[in-house]
Amino acid sequence: MGKRIIVLSFLAVTLGVMSGCGKEEPKPTGSGQSETPVSVESIVSVERRIDAAGTGVLLVPAGAVFQNGQLSGVHVVDKEGRISVRWVRTGRPENGFLVILGGLDAGEKVVGSYEKRLEEGVQVKQQASGPQDLETKEVQSNE
Repeated sequence: MGKRIIVLSFLAVTLGVMSGCGKEEPKPTGSGQSETPVSVESIVSVERRIDAAGTGVLLVPAGAVFQNGQLSGVHVVDKEGRISVRWVRTGRPENGFLVILGGLDAGEKVVGSYEKRLEEGVQVKQQASGPQDLETKEVQSNE
């Protein structure tokens, strides 16, 4: 009788442990960040401009580009307002902007000024702007 109790106890414990296998635990969204969008100074479009040599170039604000070792990156903003890191190849500086040689397409949205606190998957929104921020600035090449 003692052997039966031990065997049944062993089976009960084994089945109890096994019943939890394969079940997915609920995971927090993102990196534990709240779903409240983070305010950023600006969200800008990647601009396509014609330089003095007549070549089409892509431009982003120089402050939008950050470094990680030898890599250059920007925070791209998708249609839902979530950011992802995009590694880019940069070219020459041009009037406060950097020429982008690869990694972005014209019209994509990027965070206009790098902020270390931003993480992949975080939702962002542009800070409310005053009337002085509504002007469109033209970018001209000096080459």
